[in-house]
Amino acid sequence: MRPSIVSVISIAMVGVLTLSTGASAIQKKGRWKKEGDKCVYVANDSGPNQCEPPLKGRFKKDGNKCVWEAEDSGPDQCKPANGRFKKEGGRCVWAPNDSGPNQCDPKQPR
Repeated sequence: MRPSIVSVISIAMVGVLTLSTGASAIQKKGRWKKEGDKCVYVANDSGPNQCEPPLKGRFKKDGNKCVWEAEDSGPDQCKPANGRFKKEGGRCVWAPNDSGPNQCDPKQPR
């Protein structure tokens, strides 16, 4: 006995609905949250981002060093003892061998 076209379409629609419902139920962990005048990444939180940092970047551990990775994102893994953020044109860049107060904040929310 061959199934009717209505039965085949009904089964296909149930499959599509099941897949789309399952996909929306899976939420990505982690989001950018506004904390005062900073935009920080909270890895164990969910929901929509509250802000976007003006540029990528975070401090990462590299052996016993703490280095700025400009193309990485996520929470900082460390804070270096030396260096500061400096304004270069319209950008905020990390200067590891410079001293003094930060001139800008790369985590300032947009």
